[in-house]
Amino acid sequence: MLRLIALPAMLAFAVALAACGGSEEIAIEPTAAAISEPTGTPRPRATFAPRPLQALLEGEGSDVLGPYEMVSGVIIAFVRYDGDAPFSLTFLSEGQAPVTSVDAGPGPYNGERVHSVFEGNDGGLGPGEYTVAVDAAGPWRVRLFQERAIRGTPPEIVLTGSGDGGGSWLQLEDGEYTMSTSHTGSAGFTVDLFDAQGVPPYRIVQATGDHDGEQLFTVGGGQPGENPQPGVYAMGVRSQGDWSVTITDNDAP
Repeated sequence: MLRLIALPAMLAFAVALAACGGSEEIAIEPTAAAISEPTGTPRPRATFAPRPLQALLEGEGSDVLGPYEMVSGVIIAFVRYDGDAPFSLTFLSEGQAPVTSVDAGPGPYNGERVHSVFEGNDGGLGPGEYTVAVDAAGPWRVRLFQERAIRGTPPEIVLTGSGDGGGSWLQLEDGEYTMSTSHTGSAGFTVDLFDAQGVPPYRIVQATGDHDGEQLFTVGGGQPGENPQPGVYAMGVRSQGDWSVTITDNDAP
């Protein structure tokens, strides 16, 4: 479920997933979080390369759909399921192990999952064709959205949400940052940064249960894979409760 403070500039069109359990389709820029900005401050717009994949899937009960072509980068699955039984969404590709995107039970479920797509992604998604296997006992809707942003919104950034979600495209330059997070609930809570170019994600926060904390992280430098490098990132949050994330640029004046 979403709580929108102000619509961020992340992706180019609406995701048909209603917030807060509503049954009516609404058009919003696809995100499971929102960026709060000072009144009167122009909101930066994300700039996109040509769209690799955009697909709306819907049905009732179990089904297998596709294939769909994925390219290197980031793919986001927006999922709404209205049944009471467990629900799962799995990506299947010939010659590769299945990749589970959503495995939720019992329903209903309304959330967003972010995945990196890159060559050599052991146990994850690599470029190529995939079918989508849905296991459900009720009506569902899935939007697959892959878009390569080349510019995002710089910190300070404030995001809030409930359940699995994500945030707007973030523009991170060389420097030191602080991620302040809070989470309510007894389950796990993680926050990952997904490079728009398609490399392994960077886990910034991992906690269990109620949580309030700060995590410093560096952009740039380090050995390959040690630190995020300057660029554009999507945020992925895994949670079963309410959460908030604030990213602050420690080098900002």
